[in-house]
Amino acid sequence: RQRYNGMVNLPVVQDRSALRIVGFYRDEDGWVDNLGTGIENSNELVDWGGRAIWLTDVTDRLSVRLLASYEKSDPEDSGLINPDRGEFIRFSDRPDRFLGELTNYNATVKYDFDWADFTSSSTWTTYDQLFYVDLAGTFGQAIPFALDADAYDDIFVQEMRLVSEGGGNWDWVIGGFYFDKTRTVDYNYRSSQEFLDARGLTGLPDEYYSVSSSYADIKEIAGFGELTYRFSDSFWLTGGLRYGSTEVQAFQKDGGYTSNYLLAALLGFSNIPLTVTPVTAVDGEPAKEKGPSYKFSASYKPVDEMTFYATYATGFRTPSRNARAGQASLVDPTDIIIPEGADSDDLKSYEVGVKGSWADGKVNANLAAYYIDWSNIQVQANRVSDQVQFATNIGQAVSKGIEWELGLLPTDNLYFGFNGAWNQAEVTELSDEEAAISGAVEGWQLSGPEWSMNASARYTFFLPQGAEGWVSGTASYVDEFPGMFPNVPGQPGVQTPTFGYTDAWTSVNAQVGIEKNDWQVIGYVENLFDDNSITYVHPEAFIDGRFARLRPRTIGVRVGYGL
Repeated sequence: RQRYNGMVNLPVVQDRSALRIVGFYRDEDGWVDNLGTGIENSNELVDWGGRAIWLTDVTDRLSVRLLASYEKSDPEDSGLINPDRGEFIRFSDRPDRFLGELTNYNATVKYDFDWADFTSSSTWTTYDQLFYVDLAGTFGQAIPFALDADAYDDIFVQEMRLVSEGGGNWDWVIGGFYFDKTRTVDYNYRSSQEFLDARGLTGLPDEYYSVSSSYADIKEIAGFGELTYRFSDSFWLTGGLRYGSTEVQAFQKDGGYTSNYLLAALLGFSNIPLTVTPVTAVDGEPAKEKGPSYKFSASYKPVDEMTFYATYATGFRTPSRNARAGQASLVDPTDIIIPEGADSDDLKSYEVGVKGSWADGKVNANLAAYYIDWSNIQVQANRVSDQVQFATNIGQAVSKGIEWELGLLPTDNLYFGFNGAWNQAEVTELSDEEAAISGAVEGWQLSGPEWSMNASARYTFFLPQGAEGWVSGTASYVDEFPGMFPNVPGQPGVQTPTFGYTDAWTSVNAQVGIEKNDWQVIGYVENLFDDNSITYVHPEAFIDGRFARLRPRTIGVRVGYGL
């Protein structure tokens, strides 16, 4: 694993303008063997990019910040494995590719009015992605079945806000937000030319049996404000309001085709021409949502070292629309008809907590308890017969828990840190229809651990000739949790054959470092005890490798130099 990072700050105009340039390059070996492609350590990764930031104080009141960044991540294959095949083994007919290329530009302007600070932030983003995945696990590798999808995001975000200067009883924020996103996805479902020739299945222009393209437009505009009144230095109230309007619409582009390949292949047909049907343009029904979200909080500071708070907030997510709404399955016409999409969900959050610092900062502690009511949940479901994905809404869930954090500094050289969380999140309301379409079960745990904890320690010591050394260690624990809802969508009560849990796992990392003048050398080991626990289960059942393990024990050295 090779990782290179560099940064330079360059003054342009003394005390007025400067340029920062950052770059990185990563070339990392894989540790997963792909039996289908015959490639060992197939999940190699090359990731590189950088950013440039130019900041100038035009006047004592006006500043301008310009940013440009680029990143390209190019794994040679997926790191997901199938534990039934071996410890770090996967199977796909070709490498599964998940490539991402992100370009981002931002212009931020700030102006000081004395009585308030004005900020305008404009962001332009393009994000190109590849999602090339073998889906043959859906049918137990009986036939070639894969998806080569290319996605393209074009995003513009504009935010403006005015923040009071503060210093009195009242503090306030007022602003506006605009979001415009277009996502285009090219769906190319493929067989293999070898299989088509062997079966004598003709009528396709190449190995792709279904080719189509769709896009979705998402627009959101909102105004927001927050007001705080301080009754005293020890007690204050804050209220916030956001009112927004969102519109989402999906479109199926004209061109491309579908065929009855899956049906013919699964039923063993041979020496026949496949039925090819052209794809025609379809404009999906627009989804429009508008309304407010709120926030209220109270804070009490009885002494300088301790603050109590209570917060209530609401929120929602943007609705989504399915480009294939209304379409039946060509494999099984009695299967689920793709719905229009998913409406906005609704979130209500309650939190109380305390933050404190004592003994001149040598003891720091935070404790919080929360309760989250989540209704009209947005989920991604799968049609069983042809594995077409679609968005929809189901029932209600409740998440409640406690989070804590403790930092101890017994001496200037020694630090201990502890943090953890207990969370109980489960489906609380679900209709029979919602259970059937999603595979969910009332009372089922959502995909997240009930317990997670982390402990760290660092000891600093002095060496001859002005050098400083330190050793540190971190231990993390995460409880097991289910990777998906348990049942097959469209088949109530039938457990998904590929259903699975993660493992409860513990990972230990350690470092030792030496710093002198402008140099730093660090030796490290990640996953010290080489724990190979499963940490992730992919929620969709159509791929053979759906599990991720902890990265194997990795030992290395980091060297840094700065002027």
